[in-house]
Amino acid sequence: MDINNKLVYWSIGLLLVLAVVLTYLYTPNSRESANLTVSCKGEPVKTFTIEQIKEMPAVDRRVTIRSSSEGTQTHVFTGTPLREILTDLENAVLTDTSKVTASGLDSYTVVFDSEEIMSRDHVLLVYAQDGKPLGSKSEGGTGPFRIIVIGDQFGLRAVKYVNELEIN
Repeated sequence: MDINNKLVYWSIGLLLVLAVVLTYLYTPNSRESANLTVSCKGEPVKTFTIEQIKEMPAVDRRVTIRSSSEGTQTHVFTGTPLREILTDLENAVLTDTSKVTASGLDSYTVVFDSEEIMSRDHVLLVYAQDGKPLGSKSEGGTGPFRIIVIGDQFGLRAVKYVNELEIN
């Protein structure tokens, strides 16, 4: 075997190893689970499964969202008011001056005042759209959870792929 053939075999082997590593790195992992973690000042307080969220009081709301990337779309969303989730916490971690940050797997975050969340049921954590589960990011969906704000004209606060709420 001459040196050129060895170089070709080593190059192919290296490319195969690189392909395996990249496939592993870009395969959805446990971060994309159907869980919602609520933290307070960096410390996890409670993790909710999608089943636990679905057991909470649910509402259906018809919402039109204007988006620069997806155009204007109207859907019926099913979910739980964020207020219900935060009042389910064992510890009284939410105060009148608290801020709640909703984060998605894509690192998009939105900050809400606790007063806005607790005074009305217009900030929803949704898990279904038009009667179907949102689907995960890897499945091309917008879930398993999404924040929808009733009354917002644009979708700037509609966080997709929600996996964490942080209370500060």
